[in-house]
This record gives sequence, C-alpha cells and structure tokens, in this order.
Amino acid sequence: MDDSMLIKRLKAKETSALEDIIDKYTRLVSAVIGNVACGYLTAEDIEEATEDTFIALWYNAEKIEEHKLKAYLCQIAKNKARDKLRRLDKNNVVSLDSVDADGGFLISDDIEEKTASISLLEAIDEIGEPDREIIIRRYYYYQTSAAIGKIMNMNPQTVRTKISRAKEKLRKLLTERGFTL
Repeated sequence: MDDSMLIKRLKAKETSALEDIIDKYTRLVSAVIGNVACGYLTAEDIEEATEDTFIALWYNAEKIEEHKLKAYLCQIAKNKARDKLRRLDKNNVVSLDSVDADGGFLISDDIEEKTASISLLEAIDEIGEPDREIIIRRYYYYQTSAAIGKIMNMNPQTVRTKISRAKEKLRKLLTERGFTL
C-alpha cells in the first residue's frame, strides 16, 4: 500500500493503518534512532524510542503532509533518539574516536548526501581541538553548552562562543570545497 493511502487511513484513526506503517517502517525508524544514538543507547532504549516514534505519529497524524510520511517518521525518530540521549547521565564521557566517515552517521542511500556528510566530518576534523570536540559533542551527541562546559572545564558562554566560531570555520571550509550554505 502506498504512503498516501496509509496517511489517509491514519488520519481517519484506523488502527490497522498504524499497524501497516509499523510493519513497513520499523526497520527504518530503528536504523535512524541507532544512527543518531551512535552506540550510546541500549537495544531496549532503541526499541522504546521506536515505539515512542509510532505513538507520536498516531497522535500527530493530522500534521503529516501528503507524500511526506517517511520524512515525518524519520524526523520523529531523530527527535526521540535525541530525547533519549539527553536523558543519559550528563557525566558520561563520550569517546570522540568513534566519529568517522564510517561511524554510522550516514543513513541516507543518496550518494550526494553521503558525500556531503563525509566532507562535513573531514572539515570537522580540520578545525582542530577543542573546537572539534565541542562541535561533535553539541551536534552529534546533542549535549548542551552547560554539559560540554562541565566535561571540558569551560564556562558555558565560552562553549557557545567556540561553537559560533567553529561553525564559521566550518562554513568557510565547506564553501572552499564547493558547498553552498
């Protein structure tokens, strides 16, 4: 069954539509959550976030645009994974060695998107420390400025300033590589 029909049935609150969507998209949703989690969530956490994704879909069915079911599900899944990561103990030490081009951040089958992701990761490596670590902690592990500051012994305002400057460095590096931002 195509997504347009599934969306119509879901908006009509047909539970069988939700069951069909779960059957069709569970693997995708779990993969998205796993990629965002980057190994920091247990299998149970990923399963729970997957279930939470479909529950959120059910309660927000009216917001889904036609032909946007897959994108909407992926966005919910990313948000649920981020929520789970935020709930982790803020004092957990994150291994930054796990961030590389093969590290699970690439979830799209689209070659151009993968190339852009690889270029971004390479640019992040080029900006140097501590900017690299701060950017990874903020945008890959979704840590707050306060949490990063605590882990790296910095004032949260200093962290925010470093994030701003690092983003500017990244923008320049990516522009030099031909990406329009």
